Amino acid sequence: MLSVRELEILLLAARSLSNHQIAGRGHLAEGTVKRHLANTYHKMRVGSRGEAARKTLQEEWITVRETTDDESLKA
Repeated sequence: MLSVRELEILLLAARSLSNHQIAGRGHLAEGTVKRHLANTYHKMRVGSRGEAARKTLQEEWITVRETTDDESLKA
């Protein structure tokens, strides 16, 4: 299972944000984002952002609305 942080980063990646943009939003180093994505791909047994986004939607870990609604990250 993915950690909360990994899921947050994957959601931003599914929104087509670059690693640099994700790092800025998450107050992380860009290398940390890359590491989280690599760990996430390994856990999910996928090789790309697209595959990860598709699997995440199929497994219902995120919704289509969350990929387009910036309000979903505010809580």
